[in-house]
Amino acid sequence: MTTIKDVANEAGVSISTVSRILNFDETLSVGEDTRRRVLEVAEKLRYKKRNRHVPKGGKKIGIIQWHSDKEELTDLYYLQIQYGIENKASSLGAGVEKLTFDSVDKNRVKGLSGMIAVGKFDKTEVMSLKSYDLPLVFIGENYLTYDCDSIRSDFESPVRKIIDRFIDRGIQDIGMIAGKETTVTEKQGVRDPRVSTFDSYLAEKGLFNDAFVFQGPFGPDSGFELMNTAIKQLGDKLPHGFLIGSDSMAVGVLRALQQQNISVPDRVSLISFNDVAIAKYTSPALTTVHVHTELMGERAIEMLTDRIKEPKKVPELTVIATELMERESSL
Repeated sequence: MTTIKDVANEAGVSISTVSRILNFDETLSVGEDTRRRVLEVAEKLRYKKRNRHVPKGGKKIGIIQWHSDKEELTDLYYLQIQYGIENKASSLGAGVEKLTFDSVDKNRVKGLSGMIAVGKFDKTEVMSLKSYDLPLVFIGENYLTYDCDSIRSDFESPVRKIIDRFIDRGIQDIGMIAGKETTVTEKQGVRDPRVSTFDSYLAEKGLFNDAFVFQGPFGPDSGFELMNTAIKQLGDKLPHGFLIGSDSMAVGVLRALQQQNISVPDRVSLISFNDVAIAKYTSPALTTVHVHTELMGERAIEMLTDRIKEPKKVPELTVIATELMERESSL
């Protein structure tokens, strides 16, 4: 198993620096380049060594980013997907070019064999990308409505399993710290299937309490603020179980609970999502849902390759399962 020392050696920084970066310590004064290098090394060491050699004359795939570089560093979900795309593309002799949605135009897409759009896009954005008449695959949501190949994770099943797990362990007061996202162009709120499933499944069991649900941006700062709000508003009625929208949010949640001397998992059990590298370096280590982000990237390349070969074939939706990684943050 990769250790903090391995990450430090590979990134060329101290063990303490790695530890503080992986715990999103804002008091640490390091440049964004160093922060990115450490986070990328931590993720890369989990997988096979990446092959960046691309033969001359190979295809070039455009990765259309919905998120900013800053968001990529505060929530590593998208970074992992990118690795999957790059690895698979490289193995097939193709190169990749990263583009933000705002930077895409006719000149930028010249020379691309196809595009993979990663994130949450509204109708205007989808139609804009389709207008370039290139093979196109979306990762993150279901865009079959727009006749586009799509890949998403199954977020509904693990939410139900987590709720059942809490109940089986005698926890019936269950809360959620959830992420909130909006599209770039129309600023539309993005529906999170984890939130809707959480609400409906607990309601079926007669256990839903709207006062136990808190939403904000993905990231550690938001997790910290939302849990502090929950502690202040609920006091002794703070739920004994919490489902957290992402591992990075959970880092902030843990910090808030620790500052208030609230024991995890003895008083509050936490289960988060994504299983990025930071999940096993927190204290306690996070019980989290492993989302096969790298596999999503690999499948996107395969779907795009099929679309290039057969432009008229029926659009497909691929839904990829998840699995729970049990660690120390939950009973």
